[in-house]
Amino acid sequence: MTYISTITAAPNSGAQADHAAYMAAYAKASERARYSYFDQHIIRNDDGCYWVADEGDYEPLMRDLIDRIVHTVDAGRSDES
Repeated sequence: MTYISTITAAPNSGAQADHAAYMAAYAKASERARYSYFDQHIIRNDDGCYWVADEGDYEPLMRDLIDRIVHTVDAGRSDES
């Protein structure tokens, strides 16, 4: 299952707000990745929203989502010994 956490910048608020929204998404992805076996993907929508997708149960991401990934934070845990 993919878990979603939306981070939104106000419409037409400029580069500074967009950067702040991206950094908020990055902070959330980094925090979640520390305790996860799954990579955390920061995805940008056309409307300027960023959201964090957790790969969950090894469910493949849809192609349109893959094309909108702006950054991936590696999982902090590994189940390989």
